[in-house]
Amino acid sequence: MAIGSKILIYSNDAVESEKLVRLLMYQRFVPKAVESISYATLALISGEYPIFLCIYSQENNELLEFLKFMRQDDQIRSVIPVVILSKPTHECVTNLIRIGCSNFVIQNAGQQVLINKIEAIAESLGDVRDKRQFTRVDIPEYENAQLLITARNGNKYPVRVGNISMGGLQLSWSPEKIPVQRMVAGDVLKNCLLIAKSLDLYVDLKIVSIFNYKAGVQFISLNEERQSKLCNFIYGRLLAENVKNR
Repeated sequence: MAIGSKILIYSNDAVESEKLVRLLMYQRFVPKAVESISYATLALISGEYPIFLCIYSQENNELLEFLKFMRQDDQIRSVIPVVILSKPTHECVTNLIRIGCSNFVIQNAGQQVLINKIEAIAESLGDVRDKRQFTRVDIPEYENAQLLITARNGNKYPVRVGNISMGGLQLSWSPEKIPVQRMVAGDVLKNCLLIAKSLDLYVDLKIVSIFNYKAGVQFISLNEERQSKLCNFIYGRLLAENVKNR
């Protein structure tokens, strides 16, 4: 994993945190959200997170004091804070600059502005990105994650899911269990059931590649609810993997 990929998010608004997590995961970053300053301190001291993303308003004195502490503490002063300004004023920005913050994004400036800022900082930290847009999690074979594909005759048949991202899946099957429906790149698989432990989701998929009993498929037309469910599943896997590798 590239150095600049991991981002710690702090906000006392759970809804805003979830939006930021989802946005950053779509761009192949590995975010973690916390809702208290004490948790943020512990996470940053661990050295795992080179970027700290927070939402700041002028009345949030606790966050201002924490940002000041970050810029002075030897253990975490190398962490780069990115401050989303919800109610920017001249005094607010001046105070942040005075304590050593220099990366600001106006909250209503649009998602692309934030993405551009984060990507530029990550690149400065050595995060050379590949062409794949999304964070991908591998599914161990023993978990038996499956996609039940609805064939043209209405029957469903299973194929194994090898990995999952917010963009799509990698599927595989054995030569002895070739799907009853021939797969061709460009085909759309409607109303498939994705089953992977805590994830149980109906999806429509477009086949983008076929090779040696494997297929790459892309999610199409995911609504907000299904995106959120998928995001939560991947997010949980990433956090579990981080804990396992400590």
